Amino acid sequence: MLARRLALILRVGAIVFALSALALVAAPQSFLEFLKIERGPVGYGEELVWAMRMMGVCLLIASVMMPLVAAFAPERALRQVGVLMVGICSLLTLLTFLTPAPWGMGKVAYALVGALFTLAYIYGLRGRRRNH
Repeated sequence: MLARRLALILRVGAIVFALSALALVAAPQSFLEFLKIERGPVGYGEELVWAMRMMGVCLLIASVMMPLVAAFAPERALRQVGVLMVGICSLLTLLTFLTPAPWGMGKVAYALVGALFTLAYIYGLRGRRRNH
């Protein structure tokens, strides 16, 4: 049961990561506007747009690996990945709170998504076998 819960959460997380990755690669300026990141006098700098696209590629890598782990990893590895994802999702939520931008729809949405996935992974790990 634990392996099925964690595998499902990983697959759903992969979909969310893939959608974010595609948005970051295809339209990084729109993503920055969604998060209400302040523009400079001539728009967003080339460096920031490049960095957002690179972040999208990194998320794309994660979104490809997550369903593979869900499909082929044994239960012990799924537990270890679940523990790591609790930390990663918690960090994502914290960094969203610390984003140097005013609160808006994008910031609230990302904070909620991060918090919900943190709780989902904690729920997925609940009841794990301790001696195996």
